[in-house]
Amino acid sequence: MTAPEIQVVEVPKGERERLLPILGESFEGVYLWHAKRTLRSIDVVRAAVTPEGEDAGLAMLKTLSEGPGYVYYVAVPPGHRRKGVGGRLLDDAIAYFAGRGAQEVYASVPEENEGSNALFSAKGFARVGESEVSGRYGRFRSFIMYREMMVVRGEVLLVRRVAAAPA
Repeated sequence: MTAPEIQVVEVPKGERERLLPILGESFEGVYLWHAKRTLRSIDVVRAAVTPEGEDAGLAMLKTLSEGPGYVYYVAVPPGHRRKGVGGRLLDDAIAYFAGRGAQEVYASVPEENEGSNALFSAKGFARVGESEVSGRYGRFRSFIMYREMMVVRGEVLLVRRVAAAPA
């Protein structure tokens, strides 16, 4: 299986329980607990599906109140890693947000998670500091954004600028 064979589809809330095993294989501790909780409540979940119909990964997406997109989680179980699934999910997320007029897409990842950092870096994401976000959106609006993103200690905030799709 290669990434071009993967189809990325939106998963409605009523069908998301099928994705719980992916989270169980991808996260542990508080991240697993939060990922499960987020899966049930977030507006947009996109799943990577193999030609055989197997779920190979997922991305949870949110449009922040200030307009940028936020990639909440990308999860790919070990059996599907290093096959381009995560990259395909990120490409889809960027296109999703660009199609909705977002000019930036944010994500936060644990600083020590080399795999996640490499994946996001390969897709054009770069570290951004709180002062830079405040400079763009103002202190109050950036504070609201950080609360929506739930960036925690030990994570780095990443951003990628995107060209919004023509209206």
